[in-house]
Order: sequence, then structure tokens, then C-alpha cells
Amino acid sequence: MHLRLDDVPPHPLEKGWHSPVEHEHVFVDGCVQVWSDTDFARLGEYGCSGLLITSFRPHDDTGNALDAIADWWRIARTYPAVRIALAADDIVEAKAKRQAALILGTQGGDFMGQTLARLEMFYRLGLRVMIPSYNSRSPLGDGVMEPQNAGLSQLGRRWVAECNRIGMLMDLSHVGERSSLDVLELTQQPVVFSHSNPKALVDNPRNITDEQIRKCAASGGVIGQTNWGPLNFRAGETTRPTLDHFIDALKYVADLVGIDHVSIGTDMSHGTYPDGDLIRSRSPRAGGRYAEHIEASPRSRLRYVEGFDDYGKLPGVVEAMGRRGFARGDIDKVLGGNLLRVFRQVWKA
Repeated sequence: MHLRLDDVPPHPLEKGWHSPVEHEHVFVDGCVQVWSDTDFARLGEYGCSGLLITSFRPHDDTGNALDAIADWWRIARTYPAVRIALAADDIVEAKAKRQAALILGTQGGDFMGQTLARLEMFYRLGLRVMIPSYNSRSPLGDGVMEPQNAGLSQLGRRWVAECNRIGMLMDLSHVGERSSLDVLELTQQPVVFSHSNPKALVDNPRNITDEQIRKCAASGGVIGQTNWGPLNFRAGETTRPTLDHFIDALKYVADLVGIDHVSIGTDMSHGTYPDGDLIRSRSPRAGGRYAEHIEASPRSRLRYVEGFDDYGKLPGVVEAMGRRGFARGDIDKVLGGNLLRVFRQVWKA
């Protein structure tokens, strides 16, 4: 049965839904949305030491992107609980100080226009992770929703070399299959899929093939499994996916390419999903059958698997991983160790 937005609680990370949690792991969430009404003064209390945020809108131009990054630095200056991560050790230190280290990322390359030189400028301002194309085509290449699946542009191919040179970590979630394989062929450094699940388990356009997973791992990179409901919603099912579905995805990637290449990217939100983004999210492409059977609104906790729709559920996630055969050292790697390793290898001073 489809549940209307009015029938369910607000998103788990909106005001009033925060669940402070103490745990021993350095948790790095590979994909988080942080909106303007977030309780920044308490952001360090919720169990996540490193938050890879979408620091500006996917299709923003250069001016809007600069304004957004300037505002993140203002927030870090204003709230002692928040810092900007420029190096992996900033995240480790944030854990010790009960801070949240924001990793500035972007989902889309439109902000660069046709000017590749802007990339180093943004890196110097703190941008550390970049998705080149968000679903549609950007100046760098095709996104995952482009039917032509045309791959990288000539500018995109030069972008790969420039990312390698300056230390920008390339993220291939939302990127077209051929574009991602082009990147993986050209890169000399590890890359990540920050929030993409195995297509072998759920045939969703946003999920990725075994070939993509293997080549990402061969680069030394990491595949972030997400608890976002639509990417765990299997063919023929009509009920909300559970934590077991999410653990299945973690285990599938670990069995395929090894535990050193597995991480987590929740795509959850701190603060309130904006109304404009809420309207756009109702597109059939955003959730497909999930929107029809379970929930369409990104403000609802039903958009995430049952059992992992709040950071407060993280201890249960850890316990479930243990029951499925993940050793303690494996869990440390999945929660943050693997991403920290990649950050240390790719990012440059």
C-alpha cells in the first residue's frame, strides 16, 4: 500500500529526529545532504565523523558554487562542532573532538563550464570530491539517465588527468556506465562510487554492474552501498526493503572484490529537504516503482530501508554486519577505514 507523506513521520534527520549515538568506530558517510536549517551546533553529536556533503546544487554555475562554498566556510567558522576536512586526519581528529568534519563534494560538473582551470581553484577552496555528471549530460560526459550512454567528452577526458594531478577524488555515482568506464580506463588514482548498489541485486538505472565494481576496486577505490530504498527494492517486491537488503549489498560487493573496497553512503539529510527539490524528486526517474508502492517524498523515513533510516540505528547496523560474518576489522573498514585510505592516497596538500 502506498503511504501518503502525511501518514508518516518527517525525515529521520530533520529537527526532532536526531538520535545521538556513541560508538567506537570512525564513521564516514560517503553521501549526505545538509540543508540550511540543520542544527549545526549539535552536528558533531550524531555519530558521524566525516560527512561527504553535496556542497552546492548539481547544475549550479560557477558563481552559485563559489557562494555556496563560501557559506560552508562561514558555517565552520561559526560553529565549533563543525570543521571542513582538507585531509583525512581532519576526520580522525573530528571524531576525537566530537565534531563533524564536512567533506565538500559536488554532484555534477556544470559549475566548471568549459574552463578546466577552475577545478584547481575550487580544490584550493576546499572541494575534495567531484561527480562529473548528475544523471543528465554535463560538459564532461553523460549521466546515468542519458539514453545515448555516450561516455566522456574530450573535456571530460582532460578532466580525469587534471583530477589526478591536483588530488581531486572522482566519484562515479550518477554517472553513465560508459562515462564511468572511460574514467576507470584513464585514471591513475583510486575513484569511488559513493552511493551505488549492485545491479545484480536490483536492476535500477542508478545501480552499477559487476564490471564497474571490479574496475573501481582495481583502481584501489571504494564502492559505497546505500540504504536509500529504491536501490534496495527488488523486482516483484511491494513492501519496504529492510536492513537485510542493505547488508546483502554490502556482502555482495565484499564477496566480489574484497572488504577493502566497501563503504557506506546513506544519501540521508540533515535538516529539511527544500520544497523545490521535493517537487523535482517526484519525477518517475527518481524512485520508479518505489514511489508507487512505498513512498515518493524524500522527507519521509520510508525512503530508506527499515532498520537503517537514522544514524541512531547505526549500532544495529553494526550488529547485523557481525551476524552476517563481518569481523570487527572488516566493520571498521566499511564504516570509515576504506574511505580514509582512499582520501589519504588521492588528496594532496
